Amino acid sequence: MPNLAKILAATDFSEDSELALGYAEEFAKKFGAEIIVLHVDQPLAPVMMTPELGPAMDVGAMSRIGEEQRLLAQRELDKIVGKFRDAGLKARSLLKVGSPFLEILHTSQSENADLIVLGTHGRTGLAHVLMGSVAERVVQKAACPVLTIRHPDRKFKHPLDK
Repeated sequence: MPNLAKILAATDFSEDSELALGYAEEFAKKFGAEIIVLHVDQPLAPVMMTPELGPAMDVGAMSRIGEEQRLLAQRELDKIVGKFRDAGLKARSLLKVGSPFLEILHTSQSENADLIVLGTHGRTGLAHVLMGSVAERVVQKAACPVLTIRHPDRKFKHPLDK
């Protein structure tokens, strides 16, 4: 069994991510590993301005909304890291802005992670096609092992099942 010294636990603060964080915590306890909790904030899409719309949304407002979003995310990360530290684990947080898939991969490499742990929403069909799967792309491209956790309440349904 390889030694796990650093575990990268990616979170989007969903129930799926919360469950995956529990797995990361158990692995960290078993191996004495550090947990790096990562949240990737996706930048807000630019808004097209037209004279007809008037000053409905300006760049400054978009910037303030994005900053407020990141402050809320940092508070959530601090709570998670505090819980891990209270349990006697070495933990820290990272907040990045960008594409979740790319930032998870980049962070796993720059931090020399031995394992990536993340939840999967288990989307299928059109939702999977439209939204893609961060977990699936991370599994395909990561240089280290990836543990994906699907919430037990989400059952796989084959597209041909009635």
